[in-house]
Amino acid sequence: MTSLPELRRDGSEHALDLPRPSLIALPETAPTIEELFAFMREAERRFQTLRMRIVERSQTAAGPSDTTIELWLAHPGRAKVIENRPIPGAVASKSGELPTSYYVWVSDGERVRTYDSATNVTTNRRHRHVPGDISDPALPAFARVVPSITELPMESLPEAFVHPAGLARNLATGPVVLAGQAHIAGREALVLEIRHPRATLIETDRPDRTVILGVDRETGVVTLLEERVGDTVTRHAEVTYLEPDAPIRDDAFTLHVPSDAVTIF
Repeated sequence: MTSLPELRRDGSEHALDLPRPSLIALPETAPTIEELFAFMREAERRFQTLRMRIVERSQTAAGPSDTTIELWLAHPGRAKVIENRPIPGAVASKSGELPTSYYVWVSDGERVRTYDSATNVTTNRRHRHVPGDISDPALPAFARVVPSITELPMESLPEAFVHPAGLARNLATGPVVLAGQAHIAGREALVLEIRHPRATLIETDRPDRTVILGVDRETGVVTLLEERVGDTVTRHAEVTYLEPDAPIRDDAFTLHVPSDAVTIF
């Protein structure tokens, strides 16, 4: 364990004990795929707080769709995710901009609160934690889940980017090569190319499917996820802002809900 400073409400600091990563940094030379995946598994252990912005563009039958996701994270347990997304079927304004809705997810580690502006619905429930037994070291690597210091929305891009152990395990079902380096969000990243990884959905489990993955060299956080079928890019999610150990005020984790919002549970 390592003690890191945590900001109090009055601006002073006190020690916060967090698990220490077994691999502090990658070698200066090109790492092996195994070294890089091991580095990625402990990504969230390399910072106390994190600010991240992800812009995702996906190709649908209705055309391209852009979604922006903002993340605030403070170990242990506190996180806020805001997803701004286009409203399906909405008509663009004269300037060509599509109206958007937003979805907010906030957790203090024990309770999760959400608000969806499209439906004006809010929820407040206990956090459904990942079962501890599935992280047992006695389990085979493909079945083991790496426990998180701060849990994020399940099956979301922030979860996949900040806790990339599961993503790396799934992508390793296809041939993986280190394709080079790039600058993503103003930071150095290693770029992986994965050919035809297996997928659970039949329509994307095909031999001409390719995944391009960008990994932040300092933290191990994923900063780029691009999916291609043949020469067509079907999904492109890229981090445009990344700040480990960012100063985050406590009120950043406040959820503001309209007075007329409907609470369903």
